[in-house]
Amino acid sequence: MADLLRAVVHPACNNINNSKITMKHSTTLSTIIALALAGTASAQLDVLPQGYWASAVNNDGLVAGYLSTAPTYMLWNPDLSSTEDIGGMSPYDNAGGQARFSADGQRLSGGAAGTLGSEMATYDRTTGAWTTHGGLGSVMDGNVSSGWNISGDGQTVVGLAWTGGFTAHAVAWNEQEGLMDLGSLFPDASTRANAVSADGSIVVGWQDFNGPWKSAVWRKDPSGGYFPNTYILIDPDGSGEDEFNQAGECSAISADGSVIGGYGDYANDDQPWIWSEAGGFVNLGALPDMGRGHVSAMSADGSTVVGWFDGPFFGSPRKAFIWTEAGGLQDLNVYAASMLGVELGSRQLYTASDISPNGRYITGTGVDAAMFGYRLDLDPTMGLAAVDRMEPLHAWPNPVTDAVHFRCTAPGELTILRVDGAVVARHRVMGDVRMDLADMANGVYTLVLRAEDAVRTQRIVKH
Repeated sequence: MADLLRAVVHPACNNINNSKITMKHSTTLSTIIALALAGTASAQLDVLPQGYWASAVNNDGLVAGYLSTAPTYMLWNPDLSSTEDIGGMSPYDNAGGQARFSADGQRLSGGAAGTLGSEMATYDRTTGAWTTHGGLGSVMDGNVSSGWNISGDGQTVVGLAWTGGFTAHAVAWNEQEGLMDLGSLFPDASTRANAVSADGSIVVGWQDFNGPWKSAVWRKDPSGGYFPNTYILIDPDGSGEDEFNQAGECSAISADGSVIGGYGDYANDDQPWIWSEAGGFVNLGALPDMGRGHVSAMSADGSTVVGWFDGPFFGSPRKAFIWTEAGGLQDLNVYAASMLGVELGSRQLYTASDISPNGRYITGTGVDAAMFGYRLDLDPTMGLAAVDRMEPLHAWPNPVTDAVHFRCTAPGELTILRVDGAVVARHRVMGDVRMDLADMANGVYTLVLRAEDAVRTQRIVKH
């Protein structure tokens, strides 16, 4: 397959104008501003070069992460070859945490500027705003707290907050109870929350004592807050005090909380693992000549698990993996080439950071001559590239001075592109639509409407 990689362009956002859109029987929709032009590779593997660290992907294939040289988070839409700077404070800006999506893809965890430094925060794609969630009274290297994940329902954010000295505690936030200190089993020993079930009732992460970090599971207390954390035991009949019977760091959880995944360590020969009440502790295996294995994410039902293995020695390349009960553990590079027909060439999928809740998309970081972000589509027959009808949009008038009109017979998404491919705005639409372009700069734009099994496009002139 031809390599269609191309460089990312990052225009300044100050001169991008918003458009306003109204629909009969509906209120005005808010505008989401995008900032850049991206690149794609093949029908199933999309690649964004220039050091994009991808950390999350939703059911629509939208990817979240940040550029290795950018202090803010960025969304990447491979289907539209577009990127969107959404602000916040990325790990490049010395902030902790990571971007992760809620199940509907509309809210994200991460970090944003607070009064004393970077704080755990939630980003709402509908409003385009970050909301910070405070801390536990201490600051470490400019960090008050950091958000590491968000529940499927978008109501609970989890991560850590600094408590003083070099100690941090796992925290969870929801609107009803505010920021909750999840505590630690030992004085002056840190904890962190890495993942949370869809309804916020189970939080998983790690507990420090004498290193390395061990599994930690917090369950919701009906009277408020969470019960103290417990370990996941490799042998349920063995001692809970034996560190060789304590599973390593928890890093992922299924939507219903029944399946938990985590990092390998000396207690299980460094293998990535999953645990369930029904099946107990399960080692997922190892890749030949590789080091420690890490589960990073799983599909909502827990049936597909992704992650990576460290190289055999410090600084050597990692390898991404995929695991299913039927197929077992597989090198994601081999799987992509042999099962999906992806031509990787000299590229190597370095990590698999996330899998969409529906199990369709995997995202992570790869390496070639330089680092890149990628999105792997496990079912390309369902995507934009597979849409078998390309039709005109029939918006009027054209040219336009103030507003254009068109009809959308089913729920759809409208994207407005500048002539250079940069996204100006994105809207959810349905029915008889009136789109106000009065505030947009004069020029040529492309309207792209995706609805049902068709993509409708039209180039318009604004003057």
